[in-house]
Amino acid sequence: MLAIRLKDLSMFKYLNFEILKRRQGVSTLPTMLLLGGIIIEIAIASAFLTYYFNVTNFAARLSAEALAAARAGVDDALIKVVRNRKFTAYPEPYEVQVTGGRVASVIVCRDICLGMSGKTQVISSASALNKRSKIEAILTVTPEGKVSVDSLKEIPF
Repeated sequence: MLAIRLKDLSMFKYLNFEILKRRQGVSTLPTMLLLGGIIIEIAIASAFLTYYFNVTNFAARLSAEALAAARAGVDDALIKVVRNRKFTAYPEPYEVQVTGGRVASVIVCRDICLGMSGKTQVISSASALNKRSKIEAILTVTPEGKVSVDSLKEIPF
């Protein structure tokens, strides 16, 4: 084997090998900046995803609260109709306070709204911050005082 020493080559005779040895750490700074940037980008992305995950869960909870408050309004109207079969709250609604500070606005309309005698329409609407819910129930009230629920459905705003 032929061993060639760099100092013996003529094209490298003006190179100072001591300076080259000192410059080996120059690439450390860009590498650290690149790795730091990647770590910060991952942290920002995870914070962003966590925020939207929490917002989604919060919105689902608010929607469920609004639906529960509207259902409580329908249940309250049903109790009032059972106690007094001629009960009506039309055109002005009455309000039902629900646990958690929610308020349901309830309209009870007999015979007029549906155009059928013996039928009572109950519309209850409630909101939780920016989420709103509205439920409609159709009741049949007989002259003897029997009350039955024909339909109960959520209707769009």
